[in-house]
Amino acid sequence: MHRDAFCSPSGQTTFFRERYPLTVNHGLTTPRVTFVASAVMLSALLLLLAGWWAPGCSESSASTPMGAVTSHAASGRPPETTNSHSPPDVSASVPPGPPSGGPIPAGALTTLANMTLEQKAAQVLLLTFDGESLVPATRDLLETYPPGGLLLLGPNIGDMNQLRDLTAALQRSVATVGAPGLFIAVDQEGGIVRRVTAGVPSLPSARSLGSDSSPEVARALALMTGVGLRAQGVNMVLAPVADVVNDPESFLYERTYGGTPGLVSSFVEAVSYGYVSAGLIAVVKHFPGHGSAPGDSHYGTPVSDLAAYHYRLIHLAPFRAAFAAGAEGVMMGHFVANAFDPDRPVSLSAPVIHGLLREELGFSGLVVSDDLEMGGATGNRTGLGDRASISELKAAAVAALEAGCDLLISTGRPDRQSALRTGIVDAVRSGVLPESRLDEAVLRILTLKLRHSIPIGT
Repeated sequence: MHRDAFCSPSGQTTFFRERYPLTVNHGLTTPRVTFVASAVMLSALLLLLAGWWAPGCSESSASTPMGAVTSHAASGRPPETTNSHSPPDVSASVPPGPPSGGPIPAGALTTLANMTLEQKAAQVLLLTFDGESLVPATRDLLETYPPGGLLLLGPNIGDMNQLRDLTAALQRSVATVGAPGLFIAVDQEGGIVRRVTAGVPSLPSARSLGSDSSPEVARALALMTGVGLRAQGVNMVLAPVADVVNDPESFLYERTYGGTPGLVSSFVEAVSYGYVSAGLIAVVKHFPGHGSAPGDSHYGTPVSDLAAYHYRLIHLAPFRAAFAAGAEGVMMGHFVANAFDPDRPVSLSAPVIHGLLREELGFSGLVVSDDLEMGGATGNRTGLGDRASISELKAAAVAALEAGCDLLISTGRPDRQSALRTGIVDAVRSGVLPESRLDEAVLRILTLKLRHSIPIGT
């Protein structure tokens, strides 16, 4: 494990400062509403006139792309600039992922030293849970083996007051046992993938934004969405989607900004910057570009025969743009990229995570697996109704960690989530998974939490 893999960036890339003159908040202090207030108010006024701002709207309204507006002139949205779809020049920029270029914070090292193996295994999990309030089963989990974070889904979310109370209760629960605070994550892509609907703008689908809007509007929407999410206790957003997709039949089509790397890069950089400016941890997905692989990874493991050259030419550009804009996390897809590793999904592949992502792209941030319950993670090709076995699930979790993932998502039932923790513990004790690799993942998590003023325990 290299200590220099965990240091904080010296600054943000200048071309983003020039294009978007807002100071990025990397979470080094508590939320600073004042530094975005003027921008939010101005953007909100413009978007109110355009009919985009709809706090507390229903899910059905969110799924109607662009409302009734079909033109820039009618909507009041700014026209798209002629160069907005050209790929950003990020070749000279260093992705600022957390943390790079300095020592590991002493607090993170101290917390790690005081953690048991079971606690470390739990810290690398991002789990779903039941209920709109802190139910006994969730309280027991948080006070026994606190995970690194929780993922909010629709059944967890009501109105603003409910969500704010829930996230506060979740954080208090881990604090009572002196455990690190939680990542509170949500999918907030827009369109049909928009979990929080109250207190945030009505986000259209990425495809609608990419075809009918501009990166500037997308950035403003992301900024306001981020401020609204932060106010309700969310600190991590699993967005934007950086995949380049041309096939209208793809399950990702409406979730992506377009079918060319220039267009997708321009929107991904803008949305990433907006979320980061609001103080959120942005997790861009699905590396190294799910648009390269036909098929739905929820129901099996798609395979891409695309050449490495085409990945670098087309599919990696939006991720470079997101990293340069300040995205501190990246989610791995569950598909095979034959050009880099024909033997396993990219989420379980060291050549992809360590070789391509870390070494070639220079990303030092948090690497997140997509949901391990998806068929693509385990090779289950029969669909979500026939889950992988517990042993297959454990093997996938260990393989993902060994390959370089730091945080593993599970939407499984509590017994299956618990099996992930025990599987990791067993793998370390048996020598299958080096404890140094687990420590590296935990240190990256703790350091990122410190950067965002999330307590890391006593």
